[in-house]
Order: sequence, then structure tokens, then C-alpha cells
Amino acid sequence: MNLQPTDIIIRKTDGTETLWLSQRLVMEVCGIEENYLKRMRTPYKKSVRSCDLAKSKEFLPDSGKAWRWARTGNGFYYCLDNIPDRAPKHYRSMFGDAETLRELWEQSRQNKFESELELRFKRHVKANFRNFLEFYTDADEVQRPALAKACAVLDFILDEKDSYGGTKNKIYKDLSPILKEMDLQYIPHNPIRLKEKIDILEEFDHAIPEIIHLPRVGNLNAEVYNDPVVFGWAMQLRAEGANFTDKYIIRQIWEACERTGRRKPSDRWFGQKIFETAHAQFLTAQKRYGSSKKANIHKSYIPFADAFYAGDCWEVDATRVNIIAHQTKDENGNKVERHLMVVVVRDVMSGDILGYDFTYAEDHSSFARAMKMAVQTAGYLPYELVTDRFPGHNTDQIKRLFERMEAMGVIVTMSHNAKEKAGIERWFGTFQSVILMGSKYYYGEGITSTRLTAQRSPEYLAKLKKESRKAGFDVVQAYTECETLIEQWRNLKYSYYSRKHANLHKTPKELHNESEKKHVTFVNRLQTSMLFDLKKEITIRNNGQFHLEMMGVKFYYQIDVEDYEIIAKYHNKQVLVSYDLDDLNEVYLWREHGNLLVSLCTAQELKPIVKHGPSKELGKISQQKARERRIEELKQQDLDQYTAVANEEELLLGINTDKKKANGFEDYYNGVNIPLKKVSGSDIAPDDFENSFLNKKDY
Repeated sequence: MNLQPTDIIIRKTDGTETLWLSQRLVMEVCGIEENYLKRMRTPYKKSVRSCDLAKSKEFLPDSGKAWRWARTGNGFYYCLDNIPDRAPKHYRSMFGDAETLRELWEQSRQNKFESELELRFKRHVKANFRNFLEFYTDADEVQRPALAKACAVLDFILDEKDSYGGTKNKIYKDLSPILKEMDLQYIPHNPIRLKEKIDILEEFDHAIPEIIHLPRVGNLNAEVYNDPVVFGWAMQLRAEGANFTDKYIIRQIWEACERTGRRKPSDRWFGQKIFETAHAQFLTAQKRYGSSKKANIHKSYIPFADAFYAGDCWEVDATRVNIIAHQTKDENGNKVERHLMVVVVRDVMSGDILGYDFTYAEDHSSFARAMKMAVQTAGYLPYELVTDRFPGHNTDQIKRLFERMEAMGVIVTMSHNAKEKAGIERWFGTFQSVILMGSKYYYGEGITSTRLTAQRSPEYLAKLKKESRKAGFDVVQAYTECETLIEQWRNLKYSYYSRKHANLHKTPKELHNESEKKHVTFVNRLQTSMLFDLKKEITIRNNGQFHLEMMGVKFYYQIDVEDYEIIAKYHNKQVLVSYDLDDLNEVYLWREHGNLLVSLCTAQELKPIVKHGPSKELGKISQQKARERRIEELKQQDLDQYTAVANEEELLLGINTDKKKANGFEDYYNGVNIPLKKVSGSDIAPDDFENSFLNKKDY
């Protein structure tokens, strides 16, 4: 809430205090427009009696209606007590407690008063420091104005301290942070030390320039060349991330020496003492180069062994596919050129690309699709999944996905550091140099690459773009090209291109398929659907039937009679249904348990039955009616089971006994078992009677 000093008016009438809020504040907090408030003022004015309206000048009297207002010289104001708090907006609740609001407003007024002090102070120093320049003719061009400004500070305090509100020390405490912020030299920033300067002026009748002077005046050591200081300057500039050149550092230090009266070291001194020494490079190189490649030789590293089994770790990352842009249309139907991005799931042990998804922008849905493809291809979940904080990593969908994967035993590692998934980062470069290089549409590596073969010539690219436009290179062709290249990689033997693996005559796909998978979690179609399929809330009605509507088309489903317990238990209740757009013949029903899901059953698609014309499907109609009859029978059986306990009197009716009800009660009575319990103080439990007469019940 951005409170300003004019945002609140406190009005006291007949011993009652009311808070009035400016129209600017009401519009900002409530998010309403001026036209809305304008419409609200008219009904309130009509609600005020004519006699009261004639007496009021600026503030309308309280009629009990909403939006009581007033018109002052600063604009319209609205009474806080009359701001409505009705659902769904609850405007009044947005302002919180009235007392708290008042305290915040008073604090903003205090801040404005402090800013006014700073403004007056800066104006005074700027206007008066030149009056003191004549007293410091012996100082250099840097020290002279600094000394004069220090005098202007004391001059300002002498003018203001008698009329300044608060205690005697308040002006010094208020000026202290301003002096620190402006970093004024030759004047103490501590309020106590600052007051001591004023006390000296008042007690001993000194002039201001007499107590403001350079420190260590008369100390001849200041004129002597100080090697440690210059050395420190040079080391500081060398360690800057700006990565200054040697000559620039030398020039800066020479200028600093001229300003401070130090003797300038020679050009060769910098090379011998700093630029060419191993110790200086060791201390400054990492800060100088930051996270760039040049800093790698100055950092330590940890050697890691590769994963031993397939599925021990999967790495996920996204990058742009370096083929030329294709023609497509944006949301408004305009023709644009776009590049494809690919989200890749790579097995660390084999290097196989198990899943991938092409998209225009990396998001949570593309990540989920790539992971789904990887799980469907491999048939399992990995021991560990490593990914970065991709766009959408903090969405509810991804959080639920990770929580469900962790519940199934997967370790999910998220890191912003590329070294955590170095394998897939290196794979992107290998993929470009080995596979993409042979593609007609490949335009080259990234702009940061320094290889001689990194970029194709501008003339070649211009010719390629012209040919691709004529050929109608669109998103379908771009998708097909990228998919073909990735599958080509999966079936390429390592010995074909790698000197390191010259004797490894296997492809990434073969390595993955042949490797043991000791630490993975194998999943079935049901678990895959729980993790990755689209989900929607539905209500089970009509004896276990429901429908899904996608793109204006309805798909009908029904639960099998064998899952009668689910039909009965969740009748007219909402459950989650997961479905795969590539296969809508079967869907899965779930019950939510926090962010996890509990499987209920499956439901099969029920395609609409033809009942007219020569292609009538009478057999399917009979099957549906038989299903309905079976469900009704199961309903009646359940009902009879629950009502049987109440039919004891049927045994007493003689010839009027209802045989069905009597048999039902006898079945219920004979089915009641009294459980055996352990006798107090005995060492024998009923479970110990494995072959006893109690368990045989043959007595």
C-alpha cells in the first residue's frame, strides 16, 4: 500500500473520529476505476436528507449507506467506515484495521518530513560551499571542494538547530544517515562527534574553517611513495570482474597517484610485481574471469565415475535445435519464422535418448511429455532424475509430478548449476558436431563457439533460407527432420565417431537395452497414466457411467460390473480420471490422497450404438441391458444383506412366513462368528490352536 501524506484525513465531529481515504488510495488498493466511484457518489448523495445536505459543505453526513464521500481542495475522499465489505470483493477488508492504517500513514508523513530535511540540507550545501573555498587555497582540486562542503554542513546546523523540532540531539541523529549516504569527507558522520564540532564553535568562538582541515596536516610521510597502497590498488583492479587491460590499470593508478600526491611507479614495475607473477594470478584469476571458461584452470575439480547401470540416473535439459527457422503462423494468424526447441531425457550410463519433445518454448507440459515418452520407452522410472529449474518447475503440475515420482522411489535433483548435468550439456555439442553437421538445414553452433567450423558462411545460409522458403519448409518438415536426426543418433555406434570409444561397437540404444537395471522401479501402464496422463474431475452416475468432452467431441465410458464395489461406493461422487489422447479406449479412475493418487479401477470406452437403419447393433444393446440387469441384481443382494438382520420376526409368523426373508435372516445368523480371544493370564492364544478341536470344529 503506497501511502502518501494527503491520502488520509482525520476528522473529529461531536467527539467521534473518522478516517477519510483519498480517491487515489481507494482506486489503487481496491483495483476499481474512477467511473465506478463516480456512479457510487450519486446514490449516496440522494440517500442524504435535503435538510442535512443543505447544511453540509465538503463532507456529506452519514446516511448509513455505502460510499460516503466528501469533496475537498485535494479531490474526493471516502469515509473508511462506509466502504462496503460485501462478497465477493470485500473492499473494506483490503484496508485492514483502522488503527494500523493510521499508524502507517503517520509513518509515511514522518518519512516525508525526513526527505524534506535532506532536500533543504543538499540545497544549503550546494548554495553555500563556495563561500568557504577561499580558505583552502593550499589544498588540491579534489580536497578543496570537499573541505568547503564540510564547512557548509556546520553552517547548516547552526542555522537550523534552534528551530528544529524535537530534542537538542535530534538534528544530529537525522543528519547522520544523510552524511553517510552522501559520503562527505572531513566531517564526522557520527552524531556525537558532529555535535562536538558545534560545541567547539559555540564555546570557543572559533570560525568554521578553523576546525575543518585536512587530516594529518604537517605529516611529511604523506608525500613519500607508499608501495603497499599502490600495490593494493593494482591488485583490486586486477581482481575486478570488468577484466581491465594492463595499460588501463596502469593509467588509472597513475591518475590516482596524481590526485593523492604519490610518486608514480614505472610501467615495468606493474609487470614485475603484479601482472607477471604467479601469485597474483592465483589470487585474482577466479574473480577476474568469473564463471567463464578461462577460469576453469584456476578452479579445482572432482573426478566422477560414470553410472554403472542403465537407469541409475536420467538427465533432462532443453536447447534450441540448430536448424534454420521454418514458416508458421502466430496466435493472430500472421506469418512468422520460428525455431524448434527440444526437451531431452538422456540415460547417463548408455547415453541413449529415451524421451524428447519438440516445442517453441520450454515449459512444464513439454517436460512432462518428454518424461512420459522416456518412461514408456524404457518401461521403468530411474533411480535419480537430474534437471534444472526450467520454466514451469514451480507449477502445481510439476510439483505434483515430482512428489508422486518421489513416492515411487525416484530421487529428484534440481539445480541451476550446469555441472550437475554435465553429461547432457556435453551431449548437445556432440550431437551438433556429429549428427546435425550432416543436415542440410543446420545453420551452425552458438555464437559463443570459437571453433573454425562453428558457423556456416552468410552466403550459404542466405541461399539455404531462399531454397527452404520455395520448398515450403514448415513445422511438420522441421519436426520430422529433428526427430529423424535424434533417432539416427540412437542407432549410431560409438566407434563410428569417438576415438575414446573406438572399440565400443554398440549404439546407445543397444547399450541401454543390454544393461542390467538393478536400481530402477519398473512401472506398468496404470502407474504411467497416474504420473503423466491428462487428468480431469468427473462424477460417477448412471450405474458407473460418465463421459469426457474433448474438442467438442463426447467420449462415453462405463465401469465394468466386476468393479461393482467402486460403482456403489463412489456413486454421485467426484473422482479423477486420467486419459491418454493417443489411446482413449481405456481410462483410469483415481481417488486423491493429498498430492498422491489411489487407484480405483479402469473404465472402457462405450461407443454410441447404432439403433436405426440396416446396421442396427442389437447385440450391443442387449449387452448393455444385461449389464444393467446385473447391477440391479447386485444392488438387491446388498440391500437384502443389510435388511436381513431386521427379519427375525419372520420366523414366528407360521404359515404367513415370507420364506425369502426367513432364509435371509438364517443365512445372516449362521454367518455371524464370535471371535476367539486370549484368556487373561494364559500363554496360549487362539492362533496357537493350529490343529486343535476348536479350529476343526468337529465336536
